[in-house]
Amino acid sequence: MLKNVMSPTDTAVFGITPLVGRAGYLFPEGGNRARAYLMHGQELQRLQGDDDAGRFIKESIESGMPAHFYEGAKPVGPLASFDLTETWVDHPYRDGLVLIGDAAGATDPTWGQGLSLTSRDARVLAEELLSTDDWDAAAHRYASRHDTYFNVQRTVGHWWFDFFLARGPEADERRMRGFPLIMSEPDRLPDHIARGPELPFSDDVRKRFFGEL
Repeated sequence: MLKNVMSPTDTAVFGITPLVGRAGYLFPEGGNRARAYLMHGQELQRLQGDDDAGRFIKESIESGMPAHFYEGAKPVGPLASFDLTETWVDHPYRDGLVLIGDAAGATDPTWGQGLSLTSRDARVLAEELLSTDDWDAAAHRYASRHDTYFNVQRTVGHWWFDFFLARGPEADERRMRGFPLIMSEPDRLPDHIARGPELPFSDDVRKRFFGEL
């Protein structure tokens, strides 16, 4: 969390710089305070604790976030860094034990799906348990539904990473081909990240996103 942030008070700011494989985020919390994030690779040393706030702001700006947003910004609490590794359990139910949230599966936190997936897990499990007295069958149905929507979100997250953050000639060519098409046809962007896993999902969706169709 940062205070004295000069970014818009009613709009989240999400900046991606593909050439360096980084992304910055500011989510307004009111009173010129914002939750601030920086996604980076292993080329940067870990940002952690009270002493790295200045380096966090410097690296955020160098990663493409507007510098004036951070003028006078001060940390509210220490920094923490998290691994972007995904983890999941196939069919998260067995022998009377149901897993939800990160225990069932965590996608790449770059795209901020953790709380949404946890809330969906709780809702889907409740729906299934309330629909029958056979809670074993209900839990199996929950696990199957979870696998479906979790795998959609995980796969689309991989597409986003390959398009926006991957580096190298192949990734650069993909962006050169795809960005102009998305500018003229915004629906080419598979917006499952914001709008949910019910959107169309197929290899043709990926190809259209990457400018291959």
